[in-house]
Amino acid sequence: MELIYGFDNPNIMNGQKKEPTITILISTIDERIEDVKKVLLNPRDDVEYIISHQYTEQAHKKVPPELKRNDVMVSQIEGKGVSRSRNNAIKLASGDIALMSDDDVTYQNSYIDVVKKSFYDNPDMDVGIFKIKTKAGEPEYKPYPEYQLELKKKLFSVSTIEIAFDVKKIIESSICFDERFGAGEELLIGSEETIFIEDCLKEGLKVVFVPEYIVEHPYTSTVNTIPKFDKRLNWITGAYDCRKNGRIALLKAFGGTFKKLPELLRHKVNPLSYLYHRLSAVIYILRTDKKKDK
Repeated sequence: MELIYGFDNPNIMNGQKKEPTITILISTIDERIEDVKKVLLNPRDDVEYIISHQYTEQAHKKVPPELKRNDVMVSQIEGKGVSRSRNNAIKLASGDIALMSDDDVTYQNSYIDVVKKSFYDNPDMDVGIFKIKTKAGEPEYKPYPEYQLELKKKLFSVSTIEIAFDVKKIIESSICFDERFGAGEELLIGSEETIFIEDCLKEGLKVVFVPEYIVEHPYTSTVNTIPKFDKRLNWITGAYDCRKNGRIALLKAFGGTFKKLPELLRHKVNPLSYLYHRLSAVIYILRTDKKKDK
């Protein structure tokens, strides 16, 4: 059952906007909703927030008083899976531009202005990919291109909190996050943001990288702390390959294992285990694809 707490935001509730608005879509789970207050800026007329709050126990359903603001909507859904949470938030978005967010990031008013200006300067841009700023003394979050560029087929690593998009275009194209991927899933803990962007490209949307910071996040993240060739990463490799290339991923699992054989042995990883994990993930995607088609 889904419960929605709306706090009389005239932009959300009445659909009347004085100027283009940014809807910040925040995903959180259980007690981490207490951290969301740190994400919110002081109220401004062109920004609204939709918080998609997943809970695994009834005790976590309490909404902190700091979130009961006129510019905030809280939607509560039971269960896990960040992709499901993000799809719930997208479904509720009413602003002109949506900015994907989490409960452990911070914003500056200047970042919001950067997003708005980027879409204004690029009126045919449907999806923007921006940069994450790390804390003082930390390395750059990842290597970024130096110049603005339009993405075609080749895609560099993307993080969800780097993504902003034209809400109307995404909804009209029926694009959403693949709920088999992402944090909170038992098998596939990542790659949901890459798949989302690739689905945008398949639908003919214009995706542009803009070399500007729009959000702050510590350098350390869950995925980059997982050891190389951990079975969770092996599963993602196989599943992502299948999601992108279909049944040929079965053959590519064998070829990929052979290609990585020296590296696997160097890391003392059993090649048969690596192959098994990749193949298991490919079969999982093929099987669940069939269920979706029925």
